[in-house]
Amino acid sequence: MISTQKYLVSLLAGTVLFTASSLSVASDELEPVSIPTMNQAQVFAEFTDKLPAVVNYFTSASEAQIIEFYQGHYGAAMSQERKRGRLTLSYQQEQQLIRVVISQQNRKRQVDVIVEESNK
Repeated sequence: MISTQKYLVSLLAGTVLFTASSLSVASDELEPVSIPTMNQAQVFAEFTDKLPAVVNYFTSASEAQIIEFYQGHYGAAMSQERKRGRLTLSYQQEQQLIRVVISQQNRKRQVDVIVEESNK
């Protein structure tokens, strides 16, 4: 009888711990991601509920102004690459990798910001 009670108490304690840790992970996953956008950004897509997170927008700002804006938020870029007319800037903040992609679209610039976990 005593060993059955110990088993049940042990099982109950394990269930409580598992449930508490599951709730903690679930709440971390649901924390929205904050991605800065320039003033007067015309946002056409925003998926920031969880990682990976993405914001896409158009702006009238110059490429230099966009670069300066994101340097102000994320510091110096770790890398910078231009391919097919698109400039990609890569940053790292805490446990996140941030890519800012700037491309010319008619008289405006399209900015795509992607935030993902860096420990993948």
